[in-house]
Amino acid sequence: MLRSLLGGSDLVRQGAQFQRRLAKLKVELGESEFPWYPYESLGNIPVLDRLLQGPFHSLLGQARGSRVLDIGCADGDLSFFLESLGFHVIAIDHPDTNHNGMRGVRKLKEALHSNIEILTYDVDSRFDLPQGPYDLVVVLGILYHLKNPYYLLELLARHARFCLLSTRVARFTPEGLNIRDTPAAYLVGPDELNQDWTNYWIFSEAGLKRLIFRTGWEIGSYLTTGDTVQSNPHTVEHDERAFCLIRNRRRTDPALTAHLLKGWHELEEGHWRWTERTFSVELPTVDLRTGAMLELEFVFPDALKERAQSVQIGAVIGDTRLPVASYSEPGEQVYRAAVPIQILSRPKTVVRFELDQAVPPDSRDRRERGIVALSVGFH
Repeated sequence: MLRSLLGGSDLVRQGAQFQRRLAKLKVELGESEFPWYPYESLGNIPVLDRLLQGPFHSLLGQARGSRVLDIGCADGDLSFFLESLGFHVIAIDHPDTNHNGMRGVRKLKEALHSNIEILTYDVDSRFDLPQGPYDLVVVLGILYHLKNPYYLLELLARHARFCLLSTRVARFTPEGLNIRDTPAAYLVGPDELNQDWTNYWIFSEAGLKRLIFRTGWEIGSYLTTGDTVQSNPHTVEHDERAFCLIRNRRRTDPALTAHLLKGWHELEEGHWRWTERTFSVELPTVDLRTGAMLELEFVFPDALKERAQSVQIGAVIGDTRLPVASYSEPGEQVYRAAVPIQILSRPKTVVRFELDQAVPPDSRDRRERGIVALSVGFH
């Protein structure tokens, strides 16, 4: 799970510092072998900082062990910055469409002594992602360069919890038809926008939001920049960009963020799973000086409510028993327990959960069923 050690102003400040560092390094390395990507990828940090205000301010913080996938990484500026914040980053691009055939990102990795993973994928073909799951996927400025944006977002929804997404949107067609509230997309001609044949689908705002929903996501935060009055899909001067933080609507599989050990049943209908009365997970240990908060999001199911008026949940880490909590209302609930720092000394922590009630096997279902777990992790 993600834990913030950066406030918003710190994020912008550190982004600017890292951008200056990369700019200086690129000058030192020169352009004798290849040209650098001409746009400042880290220029998006102030916009992302605005996007991540409110309940999402902790998303881009130091998170040792959290896996991030940066799709369309260009020269890797954002990937290297996220690595500096403590993420484990996998950077993806396609040499045929990358500005310098991905020589820039590889050169910077060598110069920075970076540990990011660099992979070559054509995300516009029928491909699968490198081994996940991922806490965060970054898809900034490439969606309108894809022939198959629906496929990509639907695929990502099977592997990731959150996604930072930006793409070009339009309020009017070239003929002046207002499409902002119509779920539509405009297919750009090969030389219609900036003489760039890799431009394809420019969505209306309603079209982008429907695409997000249809592919299994929900919008957590949304804003637009650029021409927010007269934007169209075919001119540079009327460019409008949508930035979204989207979260997985199918987040009901805790395997997205935890390694499941004993006491878990198979995933059902693609997005939810039962536990047994006792079940355990292995979690990345957060790097905090004062300890952490263990959180288990779950559903107290009607099947268990019919058997018992309440359910009690407790957790055990090593020889330490955490407090027991009781729940009597069916539906979504959260178990929270403070975890002392002294028992979080290893990179991975095994947590065993115990319920006082479970639905026993019967003629309709031969499994012992406790709760439906949604997510689990340290905060």
